[in-house]
This record gives sequence, structure tokens and C-alpha cells, in this order.
Amino acid sequence: MAIASGVILIVATVAGIFGFAARNLAGNIKALEVIASPKPVAETGPLNILLMGTDTRTDQGGGFGSETEYGGTGRSDTTILIHLSNDRKSAIAVSIPRDSVVNIPACTKEDGTTVTERTDLFNSAFSSAGPGCTVKTIETLTGITINHAVIVDFVGFSNVVDALGGIKVCLTEPIDEPVENGAGIQLPAGVQTLDGKNALGLMRARYSLADGSDLKRIERQQELLSITIDQVTKMNLITDLPALYKVLNAATSSLRMDAGLSDLDSLVTLSTSLSSMGSKNVSFVTVPYEGTPDGNHVQWTAAANDLWSAIINDTGWPPSEVVAAPSEAPTTETEAIVVKPSDVSVVVLNGTKRAGFAALTGDYLKTQGVNVAEVGNAPNKDTAESVIVHTPGNALKAQLIGQLLGITNIAEDPQLVGGDVAIVLGNNAPTTWTAPANPVVVETPVSETPAPAPSPSAIAAPESGLFCPLP
Repeated sequence: MAIASGVILIVATVAGIFGFAARNLAGNIKALEVIASPKPVAETGPLNILLMGTDTRTDQGGGFGSETEYGGTGRSDTTILIHLSNDRKSAIAVSIPRDSVVNIPACTKEDGTTVTERTDLFNSAFSSAGPGCTVKTIETLTGITINHAVIVDFVGFSNVVDALGGIKVCLTEPIDEPVENGAGIQLPAGVQTLDGKNALGLMRARYSLADGSDLKRIERQQELLSITIDQVTKMNLITDLPALYKVLNAATSSLRMDAGLSDLDSLVTLSTSLSSMGSKNVSFVTVPYEGTPDGNHVQWTAAANDLWSAIINDTGWPPSEVVAAPSEAPTTETEAIVVKPSDVSVVVLNGTKRAGFAALTGDYLKTQGVNVAEVGNAPNKDTAESVIVHTPGNALKAQLIGQLLGITNIAEDPQLVGGDVAIVLGNNAPTTWTAPANPVVVETPVSETPAPAPSPSAIAAPESGLFCPLP
């Protein structure tokens, strides 16, 4: 899916350069008839694109398991809803857990027969009635209109990675997942360049890593997506036209798109409208969920409604904190302000090359009663000094976190999203954390607020613990 989302933009970017060749590339894309009356892409306006990675193994070789074992119709192995903002300066990428128990509406199959409405796993919508049913399921559950749809399969993903020359990664641990579990890969720890087959295996690896859940796999997929985007951006393919054409030929041959998106003019328009969007403006999100009563699957929580509302209203995600009006805010003259760890929601970002340091710090803060909203990697992996930033009105919460971690560098940042407080861990941080002898409670209001500091990215890919920094 990392490749699929990037391919759409790459094809559009070079359309004007290749001329006739570009039209041949656009002609490689197979039609996907799942959107009713698809419209060409406009330069502005919110846009919702559903990306589906299918796990069908038909005609794809024994390396991915057999069709008999897994079913030739395939399921939506990975599904990501991409929302592009009205001004095309930001995007939300929502991963849909395949093991979500949801209500699947009645769908009509390609042969005209109908599959009845039922409660089932989300990815069964694809296997029972095709990609159109997946689109209908998303629209029914969320109230979001899907404007365009894209499908990429196993072989297509593998071929594109090979055309790119592989993806360079650093793994904190070896991976050994036999083909009967779905991935069929053996990878050593350390720095290595993955070919198409191994990159696909890493995207799909599940049972041999972490707790074996699809949710942890989604975290790894999002982090690998971030790594891939960074590397493709640095390749500067536009200066190597033969290599670029090779990548585009493999990419376009692997995709199925609806008619409104696969049109060459639409691809060019999409590329132009996204020219000012950087990867830092893409928010990677997983649908808010909780475990089902049997403990085997997940179900979406009420918080998911806030996410769907943000997409429908194009208000961005995570939502900015609403600060109380001055007349409603407590003052030092009339009220005492008391802040406890349980009052604080914090984002922890690793600004060092220590693998898993954000997760380690987050676990420590949880033992102290702090609500850890997210852990991830900061854009700068060589931050000299740890810093804590907070939204307006939350200086006391930042001070409390500073006492728990021994960090005195604290600043206000009105642009911070994702939590009341964000921590960027620097190289001066200790390797382990020691809990204070007595509970930490802050009661004294801060009289002065330090100058604002640049906001760390609270939209970083999750830190799965599998990837280490590349040298």
C-alpha cells in the first residue's frame, strides 16, 4: 500500500515529460468499476481514495502460499482510506484493521447475485462480493463518500519494489515466518536492502512478530510506509528517465483504478494539486478500537465517529485542543490549580538513535499514571537535548512531566496536536528512568511561559520497535 499511494502521484508527475510514453503507462492501468458515476479529479476540494491491497494468490506462485490454502478470491489484506484536504496541503491515512467485527451491508456480486447483510469481519466484504462491497461497507459505516478506489495485488507490489532497486531497512531483530503463516520470509537483524518478495513478506509478517496481531502489523506497515516515502523522495528519479520509466511501467501494470482516477488528465491534476504537500503533513491513523468480548477480534469505539466527522467536515486530525475562554479559565487569585499524572495526555517522540526508546519512556510514564496517547519517532534522530512542549493553558502538565523525567527545557507551542504535552527525547536523556520516591503532584501555577519552540511532529509513524535508524 505504501507503493500504491505513491504510484498514483509519480505517474501524474511525469505525465508531461514522457508524452506518448506516459499515455502508454496510463493505459497499463486496469479498469475498476466500483464507483458510481466517477468524476475526474479537480484541483481543489476534499477527496477520499480507498486503497485496497488484496491477498489473492491466484497465479502468483507458491512463495506466497497456495490458492487452495487461502482462497482464490482473496480478501482486502490491507485497507487504507486516504483523505486529501480541500487545499491539498494535508492528508489523513486511516488504516482499517482487517479483523474488525462490523456490519456488512447487502452487496451485489459481479454475476448479479446478492450477498445478504450480516455481521462479519471487515475483510470478508472483499472476498464475498468484491471491492465494490468494501467501498459500500466503508461508506455505510462511516458516512464518508468514497470518490476513487485503487487495488494493488501481491505480485504488483513485489514488482514495483524490485523496479525501485529495493527498500533499505534496519531491523532490530531477525524474522523467521514460514510460508504456512502467510509471509514466508527469513530476514536477519541489521541493515539490509529488501527485494520485492522480502519487502512484501515484511509488510505481511504477523504471527512471528510482537503479539501476532493484525493491529501490531498495521503499526509496522505504517512505519515501513514512512521509510519508503523518505527513500523514494531522495532517489530523485526524475533525473534518470530510463529508471523512472521502469518503475512506472511496473507500477501502472500492478494497479486497478476507477475510471475517474485512471484518466491521464486526472492524474496530472492530482499531482499538480498535491505539489505543496510534504510527507510531514500526512497523519497516519488506525481506526479507534477495542477488543471484542471473546478477545479474538476488535470492534470500533465511539471515538471513531470523531475521526469520520473530521474527514467529512475536512477539519484535520488529530483535532486541536480547545482552550477555555479567559472568563472560564481558573485564575491564581480565585482557584488553586492541582495537576496529577492522570490528568495529562502525552505524546512521546524518539529524537535519538536508540531503538524503542519512545516505547520504553511511554511504558515508564504509564506506570506513573500518565495517559500516553502516542509513541513514535521525531523527524530529527540526532536531537541533542530533550524538550517538552505543551499547548496553551497546559504549562502545569508539562512541568509535571518534566519532574517525572528530569527535563527542564519546557516551551509552549500553540500548534501542538495529539496531546496536552509532547516530549522529544534527546541524546542527553538517561538510558533508563527511575521513579521518584514520592508521588508527583504540581500545585503551583507557572508565572512565566517560556518562548514557543518549533513543534515536533505528532503525526509521526508509530514506533513499532522493529526498525532501527539507518546509518
